[in-house]
Amino acid sequence: MLPAADYPKLSSWNLLSDDCCSWAGVNCDLIKSPLEPVTELHLGFIINPKYKGVGLEVLLPLFRIDSLLYLDFSNNVLSGSIPSQIFGMKNLGYLDLSLNGLTGNLSSNIGNLSKLESLSLGSNNLVGSIPPEIGMLSHLYYLDLSGNKLRGVIPMSISELTELQHLDLGFNFLSGSINFTFENNARQLEYLFLDNNKLSGDIPLWLFDLPNLNYLLLGRNSLSLNSAAVIHPKFNIQYLDLISCNISGKIPSWLSQLTNLSILYLSENNLSGGIPQWLCKLELVEIDISSNNLTGPLLPCLLESKTLNNIDLSGNSLAGELPSKINNSMTVRYIILNDNNFSGDLPRSITGSTSLWGLDLSNNKLSGEIFTKFGLESSLKNLKLSFNNFSGELPLNFGVNIETIILSDNDFSGKLLMNFSSMPKLRILDLHNNRLTGEMPDSLGILKSLNILNLRNSHLYGRIPDSFANLTGMKILDLSNNRLNGTIPPYFANISGMAQEDPVRFIYYRGNDYVNVNWKGSFQVMQDDDGMKHTTLDLSENELTGEIPKYIGELKALKSLNLSYNNINGAIPTSIGKLEVLESLILSHNKLSGVIPTSFGKLNSLSTLNLSNNMLTGKIPEEGQMLSMVNPSIYANNNGLCGIQINVSCVSGPTSPEVLPGHVDDEERKDGMQFIWEAMTAPGIPCEGLSRGTRNYDGITPIVPFRKKKRKGRTLFAAWRRVDRREAIGGGRGGQISTTAQ
Repeated sequence: MLPAADYPKLSSWNLLSDDCCSWAGVNCDLIKSPLEPVTELHLGFIINPKYKGVGLEVLLPLFRIDSLLYLDFSNNVLSGSIPSQIFGMKNLGYLDLSLNGLTGNLSSNIGNLSKLESLSLGSNNLVGSIPPEIGMLSHLYYLDLSGNKLRGVIPMSISELTELQHLDLGFNFLSGSINFTFENNARQLEYLFLDNNKLSGDIPLWLFDLPNLNYLLLGRNSLSLNSAAVIHPKFNIQYLDLISCNISGKIPSWLSQLTNLSILYLSENNLSGGIPQWLCKLELVEIDISSNNLTGPLLPCLLESKTLNNIDLSGNSLAGELPSKINNSMTVRYIILNDNNFSGDLPRSITGSTSLWGLDLSNNKLSGEIFTKFGLESSLKNLKLSFNNFSGELPLNFGVNIETIILSDNDFSGKLLMNFSSMPKLRILDLHNNRLTGEMPDSLGILKSLNILNLRNSHLYGRIPDSFANLTGMKILDLSNNRLNGTIPPYFANISGMAQEDPVRFIYYRGNDYVNVNWKGSFQVMQDDDGMKHTTLDLSENELTGEIPKYIGELKALKSLNLSYNNINGAIPTSIGKLEVLESLILSHNKLSGVIPTSFGKLNSLSTLNLSNNMLTGKIPEEGQMLSMVNPSIYANNNGLCGIQINVSCVSGPTSPEVLPGHVDDEERKDGMQFIWEAMTAPGIPCEGLSRGTRNYDGITPIVPFRKKKRKGRTLFAAWRRVDRREAIGGGRGGQISTTAQ
């Protein structure tokens, strides 16, 4: 038994009382069933999450209630397989076990629940195939098996569910073609989700003949839509997802007939040609045609739309100047145009918008100055202008709402004079690879919310400001390749963001949940938590002196530490051995002396090490990961190391591994991790939870049907959250809600 104190929702359950119908979550029908009155159990969200792994067997007594018509035990921490006793509840009309941790196969006995009208098993860990007996549930109008690990083909028996209104099989591993059909039945189907599976073959055209279909999601499969097919859709759909459906040629003209369309996803296809004018006539809320081969200019009418909130045309070959004249009624909140060929100036009509929350124009050919384009009144939260040709001084202000600024890889110059006191919410600042000058400003310490600071290769000099003691939430600090001097500050010991392994979950607002990492000279993609949690301290290629502080071993969340190419002396502190999650340690080209601490043998996560060009002596530790560190170059040019890693006997006397001058140079200068931050936030912005399948809207929104689980995958801005059927609260017959403003 689990302690009753952990069930506040069940405080009214008194086992000494004869009247269970008064208990919370219990509904009775004393008229129809006076002897067995309990007909409904609403028991979602009742188990304390700390009891993760509770088996469904704790509910076995409930499964003996023959009068039960409704059972909701969703959003708990249940584990194990679905008990066979459930399939004997032949009067059950509603069963919801979604958002648990259930495992095992879905039994063929599911067909015994002949009166079932709504079945929700989504967001579990069910495996195996969908049993054909599912087609025996002739009264079923709601079926959700999404977010499991189901495999195999979709059974043809699905076609027998003639009452079906909502079918969600998304986010599984289902394969084969769409071989079931509702061509002659289930004409009332409103929601069909087959996205994020492994389905293949042609998209059947009968789907476009379902008159009541509102949501059709087929994206992220290996399906194909015949571009030559003549389609006259009989539905007037609201949400259409054809991501990665092998559509080629121009944007299909039949889409112009969908006058109720609110959300259109056509990304990752082979679309070409220009953006058609008729697209502006649709009252879209969100449009994503990214990662195609579109050409031509950006139509001003898209930005002038009175309904459009989010537009993503990134990863195409669009060109020309950005629209300079846009009316003041622009409602667009997020504009994603990165990775195109846009040129010219940055128009005030865009940067001066009072509705704009996120702007990504990175990796284009834009130029000119931007210092007059932003002000304190700006509503902008996320800005990414990296990899362009912008010049001049940096803007002083970006507005009080700004949270992410990515201006790296441009030609900005002058001192870093930004008014940081007017940016209290700033969490990410990336200005690397510009031509800044002067000392690092003390005012940076005002940014107490800052989590990521990248000023690499910014021509800054002087000491690291004492005000950095206030930046306790820092997760990633890269000040490399400047002319900073002095010692490593003692207050770095107070950076809790580097001491706690997972205090923050970042979600980047570019096209994916990833960061590009330069690992040993080649860029690699690190996705999801692997990239977001890559806590880094990089002070390399400066003029730092003094010793490595002993407190460095308390920064236990560090994944990458690079202090190379400085004038640091003294012994390597043994406390580094406490960094259990450290993957990259670069201390080369300093004046370190003494032995390599034996505690290095405890660095079980270490995969990259460089201690070359120091004055180290003695035996290289022969424990743990150190036994795999056998490349002589990582120990080269020290005074007297020995050990099996370099084939030098410690008995006959140590000698330094010889490496030709210059061997450990440019390629190893950044042998650790250099992060190119592809624009960040974090899934409000950041950290409001952003995922491809999860978007909140502000303003005009479509109706969202019931679907609960957050989905991982491609993301854009954190506040731009794709509609997620699993996150909505509602369900049942006609169970719908409308998303609300954040």
